[in-house]
Amino acid sequence: MSINKLSCEKRDLAVKVKNIRKNGFVPAVIYGRHIDSISVQIKQDEATKFLQVHSMGSKVLLEVNGEEQLAILKEFQRDPSNHKIVHIEFHALTSGEKVKVTIPVNYMHRDSLEQETILQVQMNEIEISALPEFLIDYVNVDVSKYSLGDSVFVSDLDITKDVNIEILSAEDALMCTITHAARFVEETPDDETGSDEAAEATEATEE
Repeated sequence: MSINKLSCEKRDLAVKVKNIRKNGFVPAVIYGRHIDSISVQIKQDEATKFLQVHSMGSKVLLEVNGEEQLAILKEFQRDPSNHKIVHIEFHALTSGEKVKVTIPVNYMHRDSLEQETILQVQMNEIEISALPEFLIDYVNVDVSKYSLGDSVFVSDLDITKDVNIEILSAEDALMCTITHAARFVEETPDDETGSDEAAEATEATEE
């Protein structure tokens, strides 16, 4: 899996955050066990493009003033009024040191499900541990391989066969189930009539 690159530049801490955003940049921070925290800024359009195809836990190669730092996307925040990215956090990775990350689950080929069946998802992410070079951004589950009544557990994922990745989520945890679409029973006119008659009888008794 290719690693996406993201250009950053060290941030002048004397400049207020609101001015950084006004100038089209997103303030960010890179931190880790073996480095001092680095305050950086990223062009808003580049950060937006990156987050359109990556999620928390994704691996990224950060270029900071010409130097490269392998990291994972740890967290980001958006402005609730306009959904623009306002801050990003990266966790720097160290070669030879395992890292724990939570990665999303991608349920593929949902449109292959038979009519009147639905995919009932229980887990949208799993936790793994691996060396930086073996980290992955997401896990795929091919729904087309399953039929009505089937259940998929963590132990069924292909990733469990990868000797370079340790699954931290419980193996017996339920990922999803292929089940009948729910049928909602609407209240019938008879029920409404019965309720009205009961109410009239109560009123008569009170009188």
